[in-house]
Amino acid sequence: MKKHLVLIYLLFTAILLTAQVENKAAMEKWLKENKIPILGLGSIENGKLSKIEVYGDIKPNQKAPYNTIFNVASLTKPITAVVALKLISQGKWSLDESLAPYWVDPDIKNDPNTKLLTTRYILSHQTGFPNWRDGKLKFMFTPGTQYQYSGEGFEYLRKALENKFNKTLHQLATELIFKPLKMEDTKYFWDETTDESRVALGFDKNGNPYKTYKRKTANAADDILTTIKDYATFLISVMNGEGLSTTILAEMQSNQVATRNGMHFGLGFERYDFKDGNYALSHGGADKGVQTIVFFFPKTKQGILIFTNVDDGYKVYEKILSKYLGKYAKEIIALATGEKPQPEDEKLETTTSNQIPKYTPVDKELYNTIIKMDKEFFDAYNRCDLEKQADMYSNDIEFFHDKGGFMTSKQDILDATERNICGKVTRTLIEPSVEVYPIHNYGAVQIGFHQYYNNQEPDAASIPVKFVIVWNNENGQWKIKKVISLH
Repeated sequence: MKKHLVLIYLLFTAILLTAQVENKAAMEKWLKENKIPILGLGSIENGKLSKIEVYGDIKPNQKAPYNTIFNVASLTKPITAVVALKLISQGKWSLDESLAPYWVDPDIKNDPNTKLLTTRYILSHQTGFPNWRDGKLKFMFTPGTQYQYSGEGFEYLRKALENKFNKTLHQLATELIFKPLKMEDTKYFWDETTDESRVALGFDKNGNPYKTYKRKTANAADDILTTIKDYATFLISVMNGEGLSTTILAEMQSNQVATRNGMHFGLGFERYDFKDGNYALSHGGADKGVQTIVFFFPKTKQGILIFTNVDDGYKVYEKILSKYLGKYAKEIIALATGEKPQPEDEKLETTTSNQIPKYTPVDKELYNTIIKMDKEFFDAYNRCDLEKQADMYSNDIEFFHDKGGFMTSKQDILDATERNICGKVTRTLIEPSVEVYPIHNYGAVQIGFHQYYNNQEPDAASIPVKFVIVWNNENGQWKIKKVISLH
């Protein structure tokens, strides 16, 4: 009997190992297809780190180790936030005291708004500062009156903390977080102990490596180095409220300020509220060669970490979130994009995907022309070349926006672009999604998906959205006649 049990156990183990190898091979193939050099995944179940998976190569023909070190960009901010919250819990710092006694930036020393700055406003992004100063630091609005994502705010807090405690932020974080949690691979900066052989270098979306920036001093908002294991350990500690008073833990998790699409920021984390009463705390990181995001659920003690080392690593988020978070993934995508998910019981049966013919351009030359015109227009759009945009718009342009409404004035469209887009938003075309159809004796219709990146909210998920452009060939010149923008 024992012999049979041993054989059954060995067979079962072999089946599991085979499945794991096949799953890993499939994942590696999928990542190569999506040009993701390295992907780090961490899964939290029942309040414990249940899985670490790292895919890709750290160097040519050298697999990335499970303890690959990632620059996680703005995932630095939650760690800085928790440093402050732990000090507040210990009675050594205040959530709502003015920071003016500890730090006033020279650029704003004569502005009375400096006295209104508090740790609460910084951790919930209500300082009134831009994300990063353009020359001199200045207030965009009165602190505490609205939301504006700001790395400057966190740097302001760093200087106040360092002046108060006469210690660097890294020293404070080491004492309060890194050392107690044994986060040995987490640092705000590079030093002689950084194992460069394990660092995931950053890449652009075309697979070109960036020159590695080795920060030498701490920035409270950006560039922390860490591993999946270390950061998951940190999230689990936060999830359990370790070192946080009951009052501060509740404040951290509560809605402090509205952000977008009915969402809110707490203290250090953005909050996602779900239909069933559950909620998740989240933060992301985006920089050159960095796309990272984390979610954790204090009620159900689960979480997911996704680290990538490429500009457009966000494109794998939806599939991974769907695998690990199930129904919550749909609500997360809906909240991030502002779309309402369709209830399962209201979905209508539609034509199956294998009945829909694959798109093939009926006129390849026309297709290439429209792609070229798209690039020409949106290069001007991203550079804020309003003169070029005006030249490519038809005089009787019609612009339909599912959120903003209907516009027919070329000048109004240009004014709105200058006011809302210039210096803030960048558009990227998802070229494989584009379909082009000729309109006889008129021009063409372009349909596809694109993404927008708002540098005022660098950590916000950029979800592909659909668009339609009607192009008119006016005496050999291509003009944009109609735009339908769907968000």
